[in-house]
Amino acid sequence: MTLAHRLADLGDLAAIALEEATRAVLESDHTLGGRAREQAAAVAALGAACEDQACALPALHAPREAEVKAVVAAVHIAADLTRMGGLAREVAGSRGPVPPEVRPAVARLGGHAVAAARALREVLVGGDRAVVGSAVALVGAAEREVRAWADGCAGSRGAGVAVEVALAAVYGRFAGVVEGVGRRAAGFAPVGA
Repeated sequence: MTLAHRLADLGDLAAIALEEATRAVLESDHTLGGRAREQAAAVAALGAACEDQACALPALHAPREAEVKAVVAAVHIAADLTRMGGLAREVAGSRGPVPPEVRPAVARLGGHAVAAARALREVLVGGDRAVVGSAVALVGAAEREVRAWADGCAGSRGAGVAVEVALAAVYGRFAGVVEGVGRRAAGFAPVGA
C-alpha cells in the first residue's frame, strides 16, 4: 500500500473516531466514548506506522529533492492526522450532557468536522481540496452558532456553558488541523512504498 493511501486511511480513522466521539457526547454514552478513545489509540498507532514508512523511503534509493520534500510533508501530515485523533479523544472525554437547545448545533459541528476529515482522502491521493475548505467553513459557522448560544446564556448556566464553548473550540481546532493538512497535501506528491 502506498504511503498516500495509508495517510488517507489514517484520515478516515480520525474521522471515525470523531464521529463516535460526537455520538458519545450527544447521547451521553460512555460505551461509545470508550470506543472513540480506542479509535483514537488506533489513529496514534497508524500515525506512527505512517511516519516510520515515510522515514524509510529515502533509505530505499538515492532520493531526488522532490521526493525528500514529499517525505517531509508525509511525516508532517501523519503527525497532524494523529493530532486529529487526539482531538477526537478530547471530544469523547467531554463531561456532562449537551443541553437540548444546543444539541443540533453540536451535531452539525461534529458532522461538518467529520465530513472535512473524510474529504482529506481525495486530497491525499491527488484530488481537489475545495471540498475540504467548504466543510471547514461549515464547521466555523456551527462553532459560531454554539458561541452565540453561550453568549445568550451568559450567567444563567455557569460552568455548563463553558463546557460547550470548550467543546466547540475542540471541533474548531480539529477543523483547523484538517485545513492545514489540506494545504500541505496540495503540494504533496504521493510517494510509493
